[in-house]
Amino acid sequence: MLVAAALAAHPLGNFSVNHYDGLTIHPDRIEDTAIVDSAEIPTLQQPLNGSPAAHAQNACAQLRDAIHAQADGQPLAWRVAQASFAFRPGAAGLRTSRLTCHLVAPLQVDQPLAIAFANAHRSDTVGWREITAKGHDVRLSASSVPSRSVSGELRGYPTDLLSSPLDVRQARITATPGNGGSGTGVTVPGVDVVTRYTAFLADRLNTLIGADRLTVPLGLLALLLSLVLGAVHAAMPGHGKTVMAAYLAGRTGRLRDAATVAATVTATHTVGVLALGVLVTVSTSLAGPAVLGWLGVASGLIIAAIGAGLLRSALRHRHHGDAPGHGHGHGHGHGHGAGVVALGVAGGLVPSPSALVVLLGAMALGRTAFGVLTVVCYGLGMTLTLLTAALALRKLGDRTLSGRLQRLRPYSATTTAALVLLVGAGLALRAAAALV
Repeated sequence: MLVAAALAAHPLGNFSVNHYDGLTIHPDRIEDTAIVDSAEIPTLQQPLNGSPAAHAQNACAQLRDAIHAQADGQPLAWRVAQASFAFRPGAAGLRTSRLTCHLVAPLQVDQPLAIAFANAHRSDTVGWREITAKGHDVRLSASSVPSRSVSGELRGYPTDLLSSPLDVRQARITATPGNGGSGTGVTVPGVDVVTRYTAFLADRLNTLIGADRLTVPLGLLALLLSLVLGAVHAAMPGHGKTVMAAYLAGRTGRLRDAATVAATVTATHTVGVLALGVLVTVSTSLAGPAVLGWLGVASGLIIAAIGAGLLRSALRHRHHGDAPGHGHGHGHGHGHGAGVVALGVAGGLVPSPSALVVLLGAMALGRTAFGVLTVVCYGLGMTLTLLTAALALRKLGDRTLSGRLQRLRPYSATTTAALVLLVGAGLALRAAAALV
């Protein structure tokens, strides 16, 4: 299943820089159709230098120098045969870009030839990386890559691979004289319905933001969509930290704490999106995914530190024989309040890339105030999810600890604190692993 570029143009979001290398092996040469499909934010950070033709030649020369290929151990000498560069409409009125380089290197296939290929162009960026290989009047007796592109040369990405995009940077091929070719297939797993419809709603919001004429009904619809997307964002897998924050606040028995966490998450997320939006527009070297990764590490560490503090407090109160159910309620109200705020900060610390793109698109169209309002609505949607989770989990917790399970109540604070510590440590480790 493929989706149009307008719906899901970039598998890892609007920070992605996606690469494709289509190798064609002839008896006397090897050709590489190298394509770089940059999403909205990398395109915004790398403005055009000179004419599109001159920019394409310079960019393709840099790409050529980043390719390392050998035939039977001998390096191949690539030259740029053709280069082109074009902008395309992107999300929220921003542009994406597509660089196409046709590279050629001399080759002699008069006996079995072992070819090794690697593309290290912009290796520090996230995105789709795909290599294919086929023979023309040459037979490929072995190949580590398929002969057909599953993305249509970066024109339509399979929705089933958006959460786990291809990351193929090297290929090994054995070419022999004769006709025919070979290649391996690519298995495509299933896609979940929530991801598909969330992408659909995000696309509709981007279309409204980038509309030539923004009327009052369209503006209200855009704000409503932002509210819905924010609510879905807070409930998606990988955002358990925010739900955990609301759960902890709800377990104290005070709705004010749940509201504090939700409001802090909203404020932190909104400020984070605005700050990152300013940084992206003024800096061409800012690596957005790296910033999000480090913020993810910080968020996880904050949650782990709070969990450790809660666990120490619960164990201390159990040691002193406090009454059941008061694992963190005596004599440290100020510390508890600070912990609630800290949980909210941790929950909203990592800005949503989709909210960032909406803000940047609105800024590019001269609608900065409306973009900020859209981001605020996005945060309010997160608040609705968090408050709902807090109320539901508190009600569930009260029912669970009633009746025969009442004897487990003295251990609830300890168990909750240990769970928060583990969740925080897990989030930090996962974010750190993505930075490596």
